[in-house]
Amino acid sequence: MGAEETKKIQDNESKADKFVRLGEYRVNKVIDAIGRLENLSNRTNYEYTQEQVEAMFSIMEKRLLEVKGRFAPKKEKEDTFSFGRKAE
Repeated sequence: MGAEETKKIQDNESKADKFVRLGEYRVNKVIDAIGRLENLSNRTNYEYTQEQVEAMFSIMEKRLLEVKGRFAPKKEKEDTFSFGRKAE
């Protein structure tokens, strides 16, 4: 498939299809990167401390939680009262 055909498909795809297409591509890239990171665990080739490992995983876990939070449904303010009808 040529670049022009790919562009036409992308122009006509729904937002849901675009999410699936890009989501699959980007998640697979992350999985590949994690595999490369796993290679660093080989003590034959690398030397590291447990503190370094904890720092590395801590920042990744923090960032992953931040991104995951962006996908959470928006909450209504907890300090307001509503009978469940939409605001006017």
